[in-house]
Amino acid sequence: MTDDVTPAAEQRQPAQARIPWRADGRWRTVSLTPFGLALVLAVFATSYLPGIMAKPPDIVGLPLGVVVDALTLAWAALGAYVILTTRSLTLAALALVTATAPAVVILILTPAAIRIMQNL
Repeated sequence: MTDDVTPAAEQRQPAQARIPWRADGRWRTVSLTPFGLALVLAVFATSYLPGIMAKPPDIVGLPLGVVVDALTLAWAALGAYVILTTRSLTLAALALVTATAPAVVILILTPAAIRIMQNL
């Protein structure tokens, strides 16, 4: 009588598939920070909108601050999209460093840069 059952130590376990990384709540919150900052600055910072809407620095009739903020928020949206859809922690960190963080800095410094250009 032969046994076709192999001992448990000899049985092969199937390779476990590695679960891809997904952005959790903290990553999602950080990726959306530029949009929250733009909203807070527009509502609560009394000197923010006059600096953004100031002319003479303008492009095709639009104030330069509006153009810069629109481009900055578009760049931040691209970074947020990458962070929310990627399955790679490295790519999410790269998007955070190259899109989200600079967007926050640019949003804060744009009114000051506009005022400086007006006084040159």
